[in-house]
Amino acid sequence: MKAIPLTLLSLVAFMIPVTAQPASSDGQAENSSGVPRPEVPEFATADAARYGRQVAEFADAYDRGWKDEVSQGTMTLFDAGGDSVRRSFSRMIHERADEGDKLIIKFLSPAEIRGVTALTHENPGSSDDNWLYLPANKRVRRVSGANNTASFQGTEFTYEDLSNIDPSEYEWRFVEMTTIDRDGLPASVYKLDARPTYDDTGYSHIVVYFNAESWRQERIEYFDKAGKHLKTRDGSGWHVIHGRFWRARNIEMVNHQTGKRTLLEQQKEFLNLSLYKSSTTGKARSNLREDLFTTRAIQS
Repeated sequence: MKAIPLTLLSLVAFMIPVTAQPASSDGQAENSSGVPRPEVPEFATADAARYGRQVAEFADAYDRGWKDEVSQGTMTLFDAGGDSVRRSFSRMIHERADEGDKLIIKFLSPAEIRGVTALTHENPGSSDDNWLYLPANKRVRRVSGANNTASFQGTEFTYEDLSNIDPSEYEWRFVEMTTIDRDGLPASVYKLDARPTYDDTGYSHIVVYFNAESWRQERIEYFDKAGKHLKTRDGSGWHVIHGRFWRARNIEMVNHQTGKRTLLEQQKEFLNLSLYKSSTTGKARSNLREDLFTTRAIQS
């Protein structure tokens, strides 16, 4: 079978109607994902370092088994004065468990940024590999180590921020149990301090707030090399897909030092494509192939 080009795959994933399993706002909705919820272990609460690592590792394990993810949405960049620029994007993720996930983000509009594509290969225990495709010169360039801390296409996200948090790449410490407001309701959270152990990071440490029931990342606070609070990332509009996996419809990154912020709003999102059926053929869709996540593929 001839491989489907990446551009055509994007059209197939987003333009053809699908029959989706309904999402729910109830964390105990019927689990139709085929992935059981793991039992919460007994944490070593007397040791802050061990306790923090155990919570982070369990939260990471809790959100595993979704196989692949495809989404489409808008990205709005706000300057300190409130003026904004709006973009649309698509995203694909291939889950690879202990090997590190692979991620593609592609801009769809406006015209001056259309086709710009970022590719990330996560490397557990070390810095990730990043590439950027620029359609103007039709070349892929590798984003070198130090540039991983640079802004991703003018947003308040860096290339470093595009990857998931890998527990093995940080020294963890439990800080406290606390409560934050989330979608108008109080949410009990584990507050953990995490210090990167990998090279090419722009942060001295981050503070992660894990929901005590759903184990999702409610908030992440980033501190620069001088230890000053640099940015805060918040998720909102949380919902459950397949009765199992929590996802935020909106993700906002606020830069407290510049007054700028970037808001991601996802209009379409699918987890584990094999659980969706085409409304035209009635057959289950195929999961994303790993060969789509290569430098050659993003040039197609």
